[in-house]
Amino acid sequence: MRRNNVPRHASFGSALQRLRAARGLTQEDMLMATSRRHMSRIEQGHQMPSIRVVESLAESLRLHPLTLLAAAYCPDGNLESVQELLQTVQADIAGLINS
Repeated sequence: MRRNNVPRHASFGSALQRLRAARGLTQEDMLMATSRRHMSRIEQGHQMPSIRVVESLAESLRLHPLTLLAAAYCPDGNLESVQELLQTVQADIAGLINS
């Protein structure tokens, strides 16, 4: 059940770069999560991280992993977009539970 304003494709690398900058962190500050080369390739959109790396990146950013993923799907950072994304997720889960 996809909503009209929720993007279908994530921009994970851009979100990671944006959130890292918002926290005032450099790629070097994130070395506990992954290598600088891997970090650079993720931010450039050349690689997608595993769920374990997403968890490590989120921990380095002091965020919940879902916050990092939500930022990838809501690149404008608009609270309304985030609310719509969360409603979509809730509807998807409810549909799975009720089926």
